[in-house]
Amino acid sequence: MTPELPFEPGGGGGRGREYFLCRRLVELGHEVLNVSPVLPEETQHADSLRAAGVENWVALRPASHAEETLRAVAADPRVLAAAVTSPVRALEMRVFWTRLRELVRRAVEQWRPDVAVVGHDMASGWARGLPRAMPALVTLHNLTWHWYRSRARLASGVHALLLRGEAERYRRYLLRQLPRFAAAACVSTNEASELASLYRGRIETIPTGVDTQLLTPAPEQDGPPRVLFTGTLSYPPNSEGIRWFADEAWPAVTREIPDAHLEIVGRGPAADVLALGERPGITVVGPVPLMDPYFARAHVVIVPILTGAGIRVKIVEAMANGRAIVSTSLGWEGLPDVLPGEHLLVADDPQRFAADVVRLLRDEGRRAELAVRARELAVREYDWRGLGDRQEALLREIADG
Repeated sequence: MTPELPFEPGGGGGRGREYFLCRRLVELGHEVLNVSPVLPEETQHADSLRAAGVENWVALRPASHAEETLRAVAADPRVLAAAVTSPVRALEMRVFWTRLRELVRRAVEQWRPDVAVVGHDMASGWARGLPRAMPALVTLHNLTWHWYRSRARLASGVHALLLRGEAERYRRYLLRQLPRFAAAACVSTNEASELASLYRGRIETIPTGVDTQLLTPAPEQDGPPRVLFTGTLSYPPNSEGIRWFADEAWPAVTREIPDAHLEIVGRGPAADVLALGERPGITVVGPVPLMDPYFARAHVVIVPILTGAGIRVKIVEAMANGRAIVSTSLGWEGLPDVLPGEHLLVADDPQRFAADVVRLLRDEGRRAELAVRARELAVREYDWRGLGDRQEALLREIADG
């Protein structure tokens, strides 16, 4: 059960993670059923899981959020009370649950699952709809309170206080839900360590990965030096990060390398990100069906992330594609096997970030050195097959009691 419909290609992040892990379970001989809410424009992706052998039941959401909320209150008046007691995103999951509840009931009766998986801490309350005897795992794609805390660090005044307050509400909310689960799976070692300091139950780490057989390094192409940023642009840490780079670092790059070009690729660019395309040397591509051509012509991939939580799949994608990376410290957080200077360069000051980009654009040998080591690490530690095997072993152990 996940609030994000899993699909590939193009799902990215949590959607891609769940797609590949479900697919691996099928490859290992298991029957898998996914249940998700979907917006009308997402229904085109619903067959992606089915094509991989996963049964996929979806609850269609109204296009209007107001209509969706009114329907939820009509179906379950307790949603109004939850508006006072629940964190914002958990309340959204309560709204979704009014549409998912019947699908989950049918799944339990007809499929008689051995084990259930709930995706995302904000949806952890969905486990209350399962029989108490059914073992369950919650996958923490990130700790949502980290996201609010990091946002608070960049805010001030009342806004910062509200963000810190919401972070604390999330922390308390998740700690109340965790005892229902046999285990929690974190994607970041940093977050797993923090959670272990707060909660004495079972915590495992299964990072987010990629298909390293599908993503393979392409030879660098001739042409102007190219820098690539990729990510869901409607996600605030991504839009903030690329604006920071464009404002604070990119001018220093183009002063040194006037023909350098920056491509910004991802779904949902807002007006302030689209406006970056009016600047010299910057193209805002928007959503694309496949990232392969953009990685193929990139010389350097940037991950200028200033806020957020979890791990950045864009780091692992760039590693698998054999491209040199420049990241902020937060951009590669939670990947303990990744070593600055060996697999990527790390800078938090915009001028140093720009200098590292310039250095790599000018030094083909250094780019290749970083890229080869990063690719080797991606194959060894972050391929979906190995990660899926780890999740299968965990689920089998949970199901066996």
